[in-house]
Amino acid sequence: MKAIIAGCGFLGEAAAGLFLKRGWQVLGLCAREESVARLRELGLESAAMDISSKLQFSEEWRDVDVLIHCASSGRGGPDAYRRVYVDGLKNLIAATSARRVLFTSSTSVYAQSDGSLVTESDPAAPTVETGKYLLEAEQIATEAGGCVLRLAGIYGPGRSVLLRKYQEGTAVLENGGGRWINQIHRDDAAAAL
Repeated sequence: MKAIIAGCGFLGEAAAGLFLKRGWQVLGLCAREESVARLRELGLESAAMDISSKLQFSEEWRDVDVLIHCASSGRGGPDAYRRVYVDGLKNLIAATSARRVLFTSSTSVYAQSDGSLVTESDPAAPTVETGKYLLEAEQIATEAGGCVLRLAGIYGPGRSVLLRKYQEGTAVLENGGGRWINQIHRDDAAAAL
């Protein structure tokens, strides 16, 4: 079994480790050569690629069981979102004949910001351009027969703004403590993938 994981960073690397433990062959794609070296030290086949450009894989990696897009926009604005999520997913799908496509999206595709509870049955109607690009990428994934994981704030080893603020003594309760925040642990998201 083979998997390509585009965006082998915080979440993708954890997912790659789980696939490797199950005996899969995994190709981890990342944007920078420094990341490639780190992934190879972990025993992961990896390559630096700009997924927003036309892609070409070796014959060995064109036919894969799973294609996972969990790349990040690098906190970029709308142009980065379009390049990484929309163009990137289109290019990955066009360059492979993956039997299953998984796309990690965000709960930012929901427009609610009034404190109301949001469920999967609520309409995805983002009001910001970045959310609209995520929703477009979700449609690309589902039209390819794929699955979308809408993740909220990902936290985990070495990455938890809320915990860090609490430990530093700078945490504050917003809106009188009535604000809910939706987060998922990196390892749980990786297991879901």
